[in-house]
Amino acid sequence: MRNERGFALLSVMLVLALLAVVVTEFSMSARLESSMIRSFRDGVLATHLAEGAVQQALREILGPGTVVALDDDGSLSFYRTPATGTGSTVNVSTKVARLPRERVPLGAGEFSYRISDEEARVNVNTAAPDRIERLLTAMGLDKQTRDIINDSLQDWKDPDDLHRINGAESEDYYLKQPVPYRARNGALQDAAELLQIRGVTREIYHGVQDHGGLADLVTVVGRDTVNMNTAPAPVLTALGLSDAEVAEITSTRARTPYTAVPPRFAGKGLGVGSATFRIEAEGRIGGEPRARIVAIVQRQAQLSSAGATGVKTTVLSWRPSEP
Repeated sequence: MRNERGFALLSVMLVLALLAVVVTEFSMSARLESSMIRSFRDGVLATHLAEGAVQQALREILGPGTVVALDDDGSLSFYRTPATGTGSTVNVSTKVARLPRERVPLGAGEFSYRISDEEARVNVNTAAPDRIERLLTAMGLDKQTRDIINDSLQDWKDPDDLHRINGAESEDYYLKQPVPYRARNGALQDAAELLQIRGVTREIYHGVQDHGGLADLVTVVGRDTVNMNTAPAPVLTALGLSDAEVAEITSTRARTPYTAVPPRFAGKGLGVGSATFRIEAEGRIGGEPRARIVAIVQRQAQLSSAGATGVKTTVLSWRPSEP
């Protein structure tokens, strides 16, 4: 009887231990599933918040401002010029009030966004080789690296399979890489495509420490003019401007934006307004960034059926990105 009672007690303890294991596993599984559901829900909400940020950015882009310039903090602002100008190239513009861009509350979260001028960059699809050469020189790259990148870029865009002296084509270079691929033999579709071109390293593209990279200086869309109010110094240098001219432009626009291109800078591919913009939008839930969207949009004039003229935006690029 004593042995039977001991066996019964042992059996009960084993059953209780088994139940404890089952309950613990079920609890952990339920907790994990609940966490996954919350994460999915927060991701969806954050994506909608980021999309809302893009829409608010579009409101600013479609506003009355025709002159695009930078504030002291480097953020983009729009300026409105009077209907009847005075003929001056400065001091005749009114800043358009900006909408809030940082930590804007909406529903269960908040959003932030940044607008940058895509026409403050060099368009690598339309730029001549000498312009690319000057840009790479302004970045401080040595001649051998510049020659390899410039020739390889031209080979990447041209339709043939004949490489330049320092260039590269599919058969002689790209198909021999550890992960082989072919040259596009056409216009670049995204600036990040430069990372596939011979000579362009991640350091050259993204920049290192205080030195910016190609990612901040080039684009693959937009018009073939550069906004002198927003272009960084290396881009102005790439247009063939001297150091003195670059210094004059950057110091003058710091005080007040240009509303027209001065006659002495005519014919150099400069403008004061922009039609193409990059929007980097972020959705936050619980103060944490959960979704990010990078969109490139273009502002265009639109003629209605009644004959009235308005503006619209066309989305040239839209991609989710890591927050």
